[in-house]
Amino acid sequence: MPDTYYCRVSNFLSDPRDKFIAVAETEDAVLEQIIEYLETPAAKDKYQIEDPRELSNNIRTCIFKRGTKAIHNRPPDAAPVK
Repeated sequence: MPDTYYCRVSNFLSDPRDKFIAVAETEDAVLEQIIEYLETPAAKDKYQIEDPRELSNNIRTCIFKRGTKAIHNRPPDAAPVK
């Protein structure tokens, strides 16, 4: 099964109301989907981003491979003192 990568727009733009998720088999394809989305008239009006390619480094840090995100990332509870 090929790898699947994804990125949520809300991860790097801090807008929890935006539910757009780009999904593809490569990181570059996900990046292109996000840039295409940010170039739409609705996204331009909402975020006022003139050139979304300037955000490519920020977007790349928010692209994850499916199944690799840590869920249990909290340290264990402290042992009770006896």
